[in-house]
Amino acid sequence: MRILIILALLSIIVNASYIKAQEYFDKQEYKKAIAEAKASEDDYKNPKLHLIWAKSEEVYGNKKEAMSAYERVIMLDENNIEARMALLKIYKQTRRDTLAKELSKELSNYELTPSQRNSLALLKGENISSIKAKATLSMGHDSNINVSAKSSVLDDYYGNLNKGEQSTLFARFNGSLSYINDLEEKGGWYVRGDVQAYYQNNFDAHFFDMFVGGVEAGVGYAHDNYTIYIPVGYARVNYLDVDLLAQIKLQPKINITINKHFILNINAKYSKRDYQENKYKRMDDESLAGGLGAYYLFGRDFVYGNIFYEDFSSKDINPFLYIDKSLLTLSAGINYNIKDLFVTRLDYRYRNASYDDVSDPQNLTSNTKRSDDYNQFELKLSHYFKKSYSIYVSDRYVTNSSNYIPGGYNKNIAMFGISASY
Repeated sequence: MRILIILALLSIIVNASYIKAQEYFDKQEYKKAIAEAKASEDDYKNPKLHLIWAKSEEVYGNKKEAMSAYERVIMLDENNIEARMALLKIYKQTRRDTLAKELSKELSNYELTPSQRNSLALLKGENISSIKAKATLSMGHDSNINVSAKSSVLDDYYGNLNKGEQSTLFARFNGSLSYINDLEEKGGWYVRGDVQAYYQNNFDAHFFDMFVGGVEAGVGYAHDNYTIYIPVGYARVNYLDVDLLAQIKLQPKINITINKHFILNINAKYSKRDYQENKYKRMDDESLAGGLGAYYLFGRDFVYGNIFYEDFSSKDINPFLYIDKSLLTLSAGINYNIKDLFVTRLDYRYRNASYDDVSDPQNLTSNTKRSDDYNQFELKLSHYFKKSYSIYVSDRYVTNSSNYIPGGYNKNIAMFGISASY
């Protein structure tokens, strides 16, 4: 009899597996799933087995057992977002505040803007009654602050002496704040507001100092796997030593969670810009735009890509040249953590601009429309210290080619700074 019992136990152990535990879980036979997981010693190295074990324990309210199983998942697969989110919930429910705080910090990607982090929290089903903020102070060097072609190129085109590129050191502040809150129970209507402020002081070119301030507010709806947000925004730009322009925009956005890694974004925009100075009034314009983008999240890292098309039309009956145009922009990038020491960010942007006006306004017989190709590469290296603080260095290289000769230029912007995110 004893031999039969031993043989029966050995048979159970040999036949136990993650696949059987999954089958029991799918059939909602959670006690059998737990028993199968416990017996599947050969599969203990499989994080999926412990995930089933944890979720089954949760069904019966066994928080301690579920917590241990989720912790085993993370030990085996540190990028398992599902386990991290579930574990964070248990830590909060069981008042393990220190552990919850540390895990919450790991789940936050501070390289995203506050607006993006609130969108991500919404899609992950986190508490959306929150304020997120980010402030950055930096210094750098811009090799072409006036976005000009070389003086030799301008001399050949205009036939006289021209200044061309102007370089300068600068100091910059960039701050943003995002607030979001439910209007009713979780998973329904919500309100949201965003504030942005940007200021750059150029040490050797104060004419090109810039301040941009903006506010945005709207209402949205959150479902299990998508969110809809319809904001109205207002911005003011001070540039070229004047209160240059005011902008209003309406920008509906839809975020769709395909799975725990993949997020799809669909957006549209209407914008109107009014220049405040009489000498610039012939630059007033409005635009319609639409775009499609995607984020792929893995742990605290992500890759993204998007496409955006925008058509501009002048509001003045006698506009300046190159106001009526269409822009097609392609963007892609990757954000990657290196052993919790550095965060690397690589971005690339391409933009084609097609204008209604000719490429050579000095040539009365010209009938070739102006077209520009803009390429931008940026590399950023950040090091985080003291929770949400980071220091960083970055370099951005821009080249714009154009069949309108004065429109071609190159520039490089090198920066270092410090950021704080909350």
